[in-house]
Amino acid sequence: MLVSVFATTAPAAQAVEATRAGTSSAADVRAAAWTPVISPFYTNIEKRFPHVDTEGRNLLIDLCPSERLCVAAGEGTGLHTVYYLYYCTERSLTNFIGDGSAKNAQTDNATARLLNQNRVIRVSLSPDPDPVRIDWDPIYYLDPC
Repeated sequence: MLVSVFATTAPAAQAVEATRAGTSSAADVRAAAWTPVISPFYTNIEKRFPHVDTEGRNLLIDLCPSERLCVAAGEGTGLHTVYYLYYCTERSLTNFIGDGSAKNAQTDNATARLLNQNRVIRVSLSPDPDPVRIDWDPIYYLDPC
């Protein structure tokens, strides 16, 4: 069961992916990189795993601990950031771009909701032992339960 925490969050604009058509140098990849951010994020019990490769992302999502909502988003470099979320507080998402994944390992049928910029539910995630693919582009907010 997740614990509800009251927090005031200001709306955060979804980042726009920077692209450079026709270039592929290491400098261009670094310039197009971004950091997926969830706010608020509670470091006392929640976990963040930045800069993991695809295999590591898949493992972290598969091993999502009980009573957690686990989400992964790309960083624009082929690496990913994975979050293990615990508290029931609406979160703002920044730089959640393109495809990612999520797994709801919560108990008591806690349903996570992914919301667009108008806070309309785009995706509902019931507890499930299997991860799902998520298109983060229309998602601006996340309500873990």
